[in-house]
Amino acid sequence: MLLPMLLVPLLVAAGAAQDTDYCYADMTDPYLLFGSATAYEKVNNMTANPVVVDQCQPVQFWLLARHGTRYADADQIPLMQNLYDLRDKIVSHHEVDQRGRLCAQDLENLKRWTLQVVTSVKSDLTSQGYADHYNLAQRFQARFPTLLNQTPSQDLFKVRFTTKQRTGASAFAFTDGLFGTGMGIEFPEPLDDDLLIKPYKACKKWLDDVDENPDTADERDKFDTGALMTALQETVSQRLGFNRILTIDEVSEMYDMCRFDKGWHISKLSPWCAAFSEEELQLLEYREDLLGYYNHGYGNDLNMKVGCPPIKDFLDRFSDIEKGGQQPAAVLYFTHSTMLQLFFTPLGIAEDQQALTHTNYETMKNRQWRTSVISPFATNFAAIFFKCTAGEPYRVQLYLNEHPLSLDGCNQGLCDWSVFKNKFGSISDTCNLDFC
Repeated sequence: MLLPMLLVPLLVAAGAAQDTDYCYADMTDPYLLFGSATAYEKVNNMTANPVVVDQCQPVQFWLLARHGTRYADADQIPLMQNLYDLRDKIVSHHEVDQRGRLCAQDLENLKRWTLQVVTSVKSDLTSQGYADHYNLAQRFQARFPTLLNQTPSQDLFKVRFTTKQRTGASAFAFTDGLFGTGMGIEFPEPLDDDLLIKPYKACKKWLDDVDENPDTADERDKFDTGALMTALQETVSQRLGFNRILTIDEVSEMYDMCRFDKGWHISKLSPWCAAFSEEELQLLEYREDLLGYYNHGYGNDLNMKVGCPPIKDFLDRFSDIEKGGQQPAAVLYFTHSTMLQLFFTPLGIAEDQQALTHTNYETMKNRQWRTSVISPFATNFAAIFFKCTAGEPYRVQLYLNEHPLSLDGCNQGLCDWSVFKNKFGSISDTCNLDFC
């Protein structure tokens, strides 16, 4: 029986569609947790109603924040430029060699892709990064208007940032969000060796024993050579039409482009993300978590020692208020993902009962130590000190990325100051960098 000619193209199209894994361009809820390059909008809390603590008034707002979305590092940009050649090969594999499994729309999006970054803005804050902190400031101001809606002055608002353009620009964006453009306060010069908000860079022992120690990456490196990553390389290579196995570096370059593209343009999907399935994106996320866990987290005891100075700062400031001292209404610090991860470690934030290793990916899928959640672009930890007229005379409320942060002994992020001091006061007493 002859088929009507009208049906032939449909059958051919249906046969071609079976060769594709999925169509990333058509996904309504793609996986967007990309480690430390995760867009802040993916994890933050947009609700900004005034915070009311019965019979209490906020007396200080303390913030430690990572800079907003940034451009790629100087050494990443040439690698991203190399993707043009890789992209042309992928297109040729599909259109000329008739191999590869990208759907037509994903391939078309890849053909239209251009790298929108130049070396002159390496690591600088993007326009999205400015918006990250401008909007963050406005939401916190809405939550705590009595503290953050005051006329700016040097006494009321203390701001500090590192020597990098992206942290200084984030501080400007945040204060613009609070006070309006042109109404900012005078900022101090950043310190080359800032022992408060970037102590790790001035700590030779940490640099030698942890950050620059090849053993720190041991679990990540073992993960790279394990069965899961080997299978990922093979599958991605086949999906893109290669008759060889892509290297870990090539896979990483595509992944970086996928996640940076998304961070720079949050309303769009990156065509490079089409190279990966959701499970493969989760594997690449875990790969970064493995390195961060040992480099900045619970995988090394030195990290707890290096991470304590900002904790000591807010504990000491709150103690001074308790004793009748004068403190600013707001203390605003702008730093980097390394500092935030180190800072979380002494506080027990995002601590898992077992260590992350190259062998336990499956059992750690619901892990606490997830850099996508604890250190995306514009990560922020806020501690608000309340003076109360009933019950405990002082209380502390904690937020992580604008979500109330519950620690043991606290309810919905709200802790009695006496409980908090008893739990964490020793950090202030023992924090010093003499070992460095």
